[in-house]
Amino acid sequence: MRASYYARALHSALKEHPEMEEKLLKQFAETVKANGHTYLLPKIVRSFGKLREKEEKGNTIQVTSAVSLSEQQTQELLKKEPFKHALSTSHKKVIRTVDSSLVGGVIVKTGNERIDASYKRALLDLYQHITE
Repeated sequence: MRASYYARALHSALKEHPEMEEKLLKQFAETVKANGHTYLLPKIVRSFGKLREKEEKGNTIQVTSAVSLSEQQTQELLKKEPFKHALSTSHKKVIRTVDSSLVGGVIVKTGNERIDASYKRALLDLYQHITE
């Protein structure tokens, strides 16, 4: 038995029944002990942590801009093209960061998607197009 299997099973159970967290954890610990796999607990914890990190990353939108944006400006920006297609109901957290090397514009990152609408990217694309 692999630790990742236990971690996925626990993660799925907690996701389906978050209100029963204490009971599920107790049953999980009893199952691992009954199967004689207590030596796997550190690996199970690490695997579970990785699953949670992956899920958190998928629920997060990172908005990087050249200047600091307010929460309202960020919300308005995410409703416009091309960013509105990157949003889904699973996105629950917005992280705003500032990168002074961008010159202007924004970069929006979600789980596995990256939309670069920065002036820096536009200038690089223009330079490459001119030098071809």
